[in-house]
Amino acid sequence: MSDPVSSERPAPEQQRPRWPLILGSLVGGFLLVAVGLGLGWYLFYRPIVNVAVQLPAPPAPPAPPGPDAAQVKALEDQIEKQKTANKQIEDQIAALKDRLRADVCTAKDPLGKDPTGKPPAGQKL
Repeated sequence: MSDPVSSERPAPEQQRPRWPLILGSLVGGFLLVAVGLGLGWYLFYRPIVNVAVQLPAPPAPPAPPGPDAAQVKALEDQIEKQKTANKQIEDQIAALKDRLRADVCTAKDPLGKDPTGKPPAGQKL
């Protein structure tokens, strides 16, 4: 029949090799570290270095050649026309200032002779 000692003792389990688990852990850890370093470089280091170490500014474009004679003549004509228009406006302003200094007709002084409101010397109220 069966041995009572053998029935109490469990059968030895077959041990699985541990090297795939160790190798997978090492590869996975290396990949995590690589992804972390790559993201750190891409998100932080690269923008800082791009700002800190900039290329020198490109050289300025060459100066244009001297002014065109036709453009200079056109500008001088525009300046003369503007001076004429300004003179006309100044004359209008002077005429309006003279009108302001002229006699003003009010209810107290219908003839508009005295801005103080006193009747002229020859008139009676």
